[in-house]
Amino acid sequence: MDKLMEIRRDDRCSACAVELLAGSTAYWIRPERIVRCVSCQAELGESVAPRRDPAGESAQREYDKRSARELAKKERRVAEDVEWREAIKEQRPVLGRIASALTSKPQITPESQATQAWKVGAEGERRVAEVLEGAAGVEVLHDRLVPGSRANIDHIAIGPSGVFVIDAKKYTGQVEARDVGGLFRTDVRLYVNKRDRTKLVDGVLRQVEVVRHALGADLADVEVQGVLCFVGCEWGWIRRTKRVNGVTALWPTSLPDHVSVAGSLAVRVTEIADRLRSELRPAT
Repeated sequence: MDKLMEIRRDDRCSACAVELLAGSTAYWIRPERIVRCVSCQAELGESVAPRRDPAGESAQREYDKRSARELAKKERRVAEDVEWREAIKEQRPVLGRIASALTSKPQITPESQATQAWKVGAEGERRVAEVLEGAAGVEVLHDRLVPGSRANIDHIAIGPSGVFVIDAKKYTGQVEARDVGGLFRTDVRLYVNKRDRTKLVDGVLRQVEVVRHALGADLADVEVQGVLCFVGCEWGWIRRTKRVNGVTALWPTSLPDHVSVAGSLAVRVTEIADRLRSELRPAT
């Protein structure tokens, strides 16, 4: 969406080329990354739709690819079985019929859990993107590629208090932060549905470092926090977020409030978002 703001550096109107000095009021057309003076914006009467990254797109694409490949493999086995039965009956009319009757036929079974996991993951990412729409004063990037890798970051929310790296997970069962360290040491671990899922925390922390690096030295003062957002989990009678190794685990509807907490970066949200947008390419 077009944004009326005080520009931070000298520029020119993209429509009439009039010089716009730093501190003057003009429209920032974010999708095209251009500036337009107030007069030209009023004459044009344009409303540019905001650019959006498609949440869950890379996970959905991977699911579609795996699903098609798995189905083709099963269909090929069925076709080969039909050919074998016809051939064996023709070659050995009696024994062939007996062998065919005693041999079970391959079936087109439901998709494997590994393939379904990509579909579930895409659904979880879309749910998180949906709730982030309601976060006031926050810009969100979805599905950004980790440089030099095939991995992606599900969501990055840039708010008044800092940057939030959000990993969406669609699981079932209760989320717990358990201290398993014993009497003389602390070892807080993340459990979901009674299984140790602390590796998810480690994964988010690696993504946090990627985002910190993308911000660069001039934005090193910006705080970057890790978040695990669990879709479909249980949180007990009294819902409380969990904190493990600096990463916050929470549920979708609590996310907008978490990322829109007031802070000193409100006037820099666009600047920070633009930096991350340029440094971290979309995964799709």
